[in-house]
Amino acid sequence: MTSCLPAYHVTADLRAAGHTDSTRGRAWRPGFRAHQASPRTVRLWHDGPDEQHHLDQYAKELRRLGYYVTAEHPSGKRPRIRVTHP
Repeated sequence: MTSCLPAYHVTADLRAAGHTDSTRGRAWRPGFRAHQASPRTVRLWHDGPDEQHHLDQYAKELRRLGYYVTAEHPSGKRPRIRVTHP
C-alpha cells in the first residue's frame, strides 16, 4: 500500500537539492511549484523559461531520491510531472 505523500516533502527535497521554489519569497522568481493532487499524489510545474528542461531536472532528482515520477502532458494544459512514493 502506498503511503501518504505531502507536497511539502517534495518541496523540501527539491529545495535541499538546490532547486528554486517559485512560491517562496516576496517577489516572483522562476522555479518549481508543487500542488497536493490527492493524499498520495503531488503534481509539479515549472514557472518560468525552459519549462521542459527544468521538469526533466526535477524528475531526475526525485527519481534519485526514490519517488515514482511520471511526465504528464494534458491536452491544452502546461506539462507537469506526477509524483508518488513507493
